[in-house]
Order: sequence, then C-alpha cells, then structure tokens
Amino acid sequence: MSTFTDKLASVCKAEYARWDNGAGRETQPKFSAFVKEYWVSIGNNNLDGRTVVGGIRPAWSSAFVSFCVRKAGAGNKFRYGEAHCHYIDRAMKAADNNNDGYGYLARRTNQYKPKVGDIICAGREYAKRYNYDQAKLVYEADSFYPSHGDMVIEVQPERVKVIGGNVHDNVDVKYFPLKSNGQLKNRVSGNAEIPWIAILECVL
Repeated sequence: MSTFTDKLASVCKAEYARWDNGAGRETQPKFSAFVKEYWVSIGNNNLDGRTVVGGIRPAWSSAFVSFCVRKAGAGNKFRYGEAHCHYIDRAMKAADNNNDGYGYLARRTNQYKPKVGDIICAGREYAKRYNYDQAKLVYEADSFYPSHGDMVIEVQPERVKVIGGNVHDNVDVKYFPLKSNGQLKNRVSGNAEIPWIAILECVL
C-alpha cells in the first residue's frame, strides 16, 4: 500500500459513513446533496440525486469514483468523468505503453491479484458480458459502453471488499470472491460465469 491508496481507502470509507453506512438513498435531500458534490467534482453543476428527465435518473457511479480518486490526491493522473469506460480505456492505453504517467494500469483478471486502491470494472446492460478485449474494441469504435467500477478498500483471504456509488441508489459496500490463488473469480448470472472487464491496478 502507498500513501495514496491509504488515503483513497479512507475517503471511500468516509463517504460510506456519510451515507449512514449504506442506509441513505439518493432521492433524500441530505444524500441528494452528496450526489451533487460528486457531479460538481467533474464539472457538472446541474445534477443531483433527485434529477429525473423523462423517467431517467442519470447514473452517478463514475462521478463518485472520480470524486474519491481526486480527493485522495491523484491530480492529473486520472481521467475524471461521467462514464467509467473513459478511465478504463485510459488505463488500457497506459498498460499498452508500459505506464505513460497515468495513475492506473488495466490488468486482465486471470493475470493479476487485486489490492487496495485498485478499481474493479465490469460491463453493464448490453455490455454485461464484455471481457477485456471486447471492451477495448468497442471503445475504439464507439468511444462508449455502459460499465461500472468499484474501489478496493480491503483484501481478505477469500474476498475483496469494495465501495462504489449508485449501487442501490446509494454508496454501498460489496464483496467479490477470490480464487485460491488470490485472483478475482468471474461473476455469476444463473448458471453462467460472466467476465469482468479489468482490474485497474493503482500505481500511485
């Protein structure tokens, strides 16, 4: 662990505590204001947790990651923004270029063991089953796919503990199981395994 990863874990835990340990919900005034802070951190002053247009409430999970990473002190070494796929792609490019100064390097889940400060990334909706190479290809073609990222705050013998935003309309904790070798297990949907896109290794 580094000073940065220690700080990032502390920031994530503090945000979880602010959300009454996951009990708060984005449409409640107190917590809606927190969501606004996350949006403001990436330069959007118009959205909060109660913003709805045509029945759609904007997803703020990437704004939350950006808020936490910025507050922990990543400076200009992170691609802050409204969608996870942008900082994932930046980490893939950094990995291809043997670390060009970016704070995260994308790793395949079958070649890497997660640690505190990393970001575990998965596809959502039509991108739910995307693996590393598919996500990379689609981003090159379209510059977007729906995705999600959670920040690792603790590594336990059989699982990792993560914190993310917009999980159940809140900031919440999740646990992802590990293989006996310490690598991340695939997700499971019914009887099928679903790949992760990548683990972003924190190198700050």
